[in-house]
Amino acid sequence: MNELRLRFCDGEQPDLMLGAGLHALGRLPTGLGPVDAEQPWLLQLCNDRRGIWLTVADDLRGVHVNGRPVQHVAMLRAGDSIHVDGGELLLTAVSDPGKTLPAANATHDTASTGQRLILRGIGGLHHGRSISLEKPCRIGCGSDADIRIEGNGIANHHALIEALNGHAVLRDAQADVMVNGHRTRQAVLQAGDQIAFDAQQRFVVEGTPLHAAAGNAAMQAHPDYDDEAEEYPRSSRQRGLGRMPWLLLAAILLAAALSGLLVFGAR
Repeated sequence: MNELRLRFCDGEQPDLMLGAGLHALGRLPTGLGPVDAEQPWLLQLCNDRRGIWLTVADDLRGVHVNGRPVQHVAMLRAGDSIHVDGGELLLTAVSDPGKTLPAANATHDTASTGQRLILRGIGGLHHGRSISLEKPCRIGCGSDADIRIEGNGIANHHALIEALNGHAVLRDAQADVMVNGHRTRQAVLQAGDQIAFDAQQRFVVEGTPLHAAAGNAAMQAHPDYDDEAEEYPRSSRQRGLGRMPWLLLAAILLAAALSGLLVFGAR
């Protein structure tokens, strides 16, 4: 992913390239647009090694990112929609144009990439949910869809996302899907890419290292694994708790001995 840009959806301003550093937006005669550091600003976007950070001016209200209110600071990703001052801003990124779709009969070779691909919901009905792409994932409003979403223009079998040759692939879309802020019906996806089916139904592609996934599975298979405490083995914690009274008794005896020595020395 490269060339992060901010698109002014009202068309009054050209796209703003978000290079490294701080970018300020304020009210201009033509609407919201870039301003100098000395001018009053409404929004600031900082592009650093951690990502894109949005800062909202203290006296500004009604700012939303993907339909969720933001009062002061939010971290953004490509594909996010920002509503402010009655207008919409869209953070876009251009993915590697050299990627071509794998053949439909390609295989999902996780060993070559060392990661397992998942979709994580970041908006809409599936917010917070993680869906594995170990098998093809059908998305739509039909009862047989693996991920059911509803909305204007959503078909029963709206799109298919599957992992092929270590990449997530979007194909067979019945209508335009927004990938990192760009309309498309097919794409090769990578970790960090955002897929939006409408203003609310949003997902991001994530990669989980295979060794971490295997470690989690092994931990959960342990007979003493405590799912609520998210640690194991429970017997080790119990043994640690069992040693506590002995340590406490030793500390009391040591304190008593020191007190006796002090009293004897005073005499």
